[in-house]
Amino acid sequence: MILLLGGARSGKSKKATEIAEEYDEVVYLATGVPTDEEMENRIARHKEDRPPDWRTVEEPVEVGNVLSELESDSFSGAVILDCLGFWLSNTMREVEPDNTAELEDFVRLKVTEELGRASEAGFELIVVSNEVGMGVIPESPAGRRFRDALGRANQVVGSMATRVYLMVAGFQLQLK
Repeated sequence: MILLLGGARSGKSKKATEIAEEYDEVVYLATGVPTDEEMENRIARHKEDRPPDWRTVEEPVEVGNVLSELESDSFSGAVILDCLGFWLSNTMREVEPDNTAELEDFVRLKVTEELGRASEAGFELIVVSNEVGMGVIPESPAGRRFRDALGRANQVVGSMATRVYLMVAGFQLQLK
């Protein structure tokens, strides 16, 4: 498992593509949901940037099921999960604990359960995520709750990953 962290437009998706191109087969596991026109345009741009022979699976919530199916099919290429933040946001909409301790437990268990399946699989999982700890503190309680949850999720994935990169201005810094 590889984790790519960075801010908006830092080069995370480009780096994920570069890593994945080393494999014969690639599955792009997209978690974004087109909620408005701007988001529709972003998704369309990402689709245009992908090589035509890559398989795209759009799944906003049940990523663990997709990873299990790939493992069952003996898939041995690379899977790009883009992105952890959208997946977590989509998941938190369904079950959003009221307090911080419950949220931390939920995030740790959900990430470990869903993505941990890839640890023993025969494919490379490349997880793209936003680094949220260096930005402005969100104004709303919901924004702060999400920022904290994604920060925890990044830590869990980082602990499972064999390599972790921080992307800044198109440059990579290998952290692990």
